[in-house]
Amino acid sequence: MILGRTLRFRGWLLALAVVLCGVLPGRVAAQEGGAKAAALPGFIIAGLKAYKNSGPDAAVQTWLKGSPIDGNPDAQAQLSVLHQVQDLYGPLQSYEVINSHDLGPRTRIIYMVLELEKGPLFTKFVVYRADQGWILANFICNTHDEAVFPVQ
Repeated sequence: MILGRTLRFRGWLLALAVVLCGVLPGRVAAQEGGAKAAALPGFIIAGLKAYKNSGPDAAVQTWLKGSPIDGNPDAQAQLSVLHQVQDLYGPLQSYEVINSHDLGPRTRIIYMVLELEKGPLFTKFVVYRADQGWILANFICNTHDEAVFPVQ
């Protein structure tokens, strides 16, 4: 009788360990961008790390490197938005990829939430696979989700 209870208890412990091993890594991944973060080109991830460590200027500089919109007034306007939002909402804490889809073999749209200290910043990146690799074609940031995300 005791042996049967011990084996059942060990079975429950094994099942619990399997569940926790499956769940806990997922929670860590969610804090670092979630499972959908695999859709992010390396330069986007590098820009997010730069944002978290050094602020919006470092992020935008990283994102625009090699981009045709580097120096474009629209890109500079987005940098201004990032500064204004950071002044209100605080620094970047984490991010989450909400959706990503390819519009062919070379164009990808990525919708994200940048989770700042006091609120969300909704972001859309349009990236393009050029001959030298992924580059930023366009991006927009706004505190209003309807200004960034498609209407569903």
